[in-house]
Amino acid sequence: MSGLFFFYAFSVNAQSGWTKDKGDLFAKISYLNFGSDKYYNLSGNSMQTSECTQNALGLYGEYGITDRLTLLMDWSFLKSQGFETTENVTGIGDMKLGVKYALVKKIPISISVIPDLPLAQSNKYAQNKINSFEQINLPTGDGEFNVFSVLAISTSLYPIPVYANFYIGYNFRTKYQSIALSDQLLAGLEVGYNPIKPVWLKLGIKIQQTLSSDNPSVSFVRGEGTEFTSIYGGVFYQFIERWGIDVNYFGYLNGPQPRRNIYSGSVYSIGLVFELKREEQ
Repeated sequence: MSGLFFFYAFSVNAQSGWTKDKGDLFAKISYLNFGSDKYYNLSGNSMQTSECTQNALGLYGEYGITDRLTLLMDWSFLKSQGFETTENVTGIGDMKLGVKYALVKKIPISISVIPDLPLAQSNKYAQNKINSFEQINLPTGDGEFNVFSVLAISTSLYPIPVYANFYIGYNFRTKYQSIALSDQLLAGLEVGYNPIKPVWLKLGIKIQQTLSSDNPSVSFVRGEGTEFTSIYGGVFYQFIERWGIDVNYFGYLNGPQPRRNIYSGSVYSIGLVFELKREEQ
């Protein structure tokens, strides 16, 4: 995914130790909105630019192939982005398609391998509204094939309605054209609480760090050298059987990992969730 505006990493559902039982299905279609005029460069210094915005429609899904093996998909199938001084560009995003395997079901512990398929246009130019001879590259994907590997551990405090997820991930990046891109380390923690039956509250933190030297020759839209500490929170409400609404906020913190090569702002999302369990079919 392009590091240009926000890094709303693959859905937190993928970052838990739980896998789906065979035949179980979870699906969510979401709308995301982002806006910011504050950019942090590779040195971690902030600068003000014209307002940039991004809107996206995304589809996330999990399907239980077996009781231990779950198919995962996360795809921003429509993205629109631009600056207040430019036209907007619109297109599909890259697709993450992979699997999660339960190493231990009772604890639970899982490992995921999730290739990120470069389906989007890696170059897409927006014209300046005032000076028509000026344009800026705002691709809807980063133009490279990469693979996320995630080890996740979860626990439930049942009968207390609380859960916790911890994960650590490695993003193996390849290259854009002939330029090698740096791998990334990701880690996060999420806790959830069920105060009343149809409502779940969640709060989490994520950290991303680049594992090799920044490559200043790569355009900043490729996500090269992107680092951050972020926080997110959300509410899920099941309004009828199998159907629910998921509302989330995602923002950035000052540390422990400082922001680099990223527009820092708030991401808001709302999603419609459908869940089908084998015993209900």
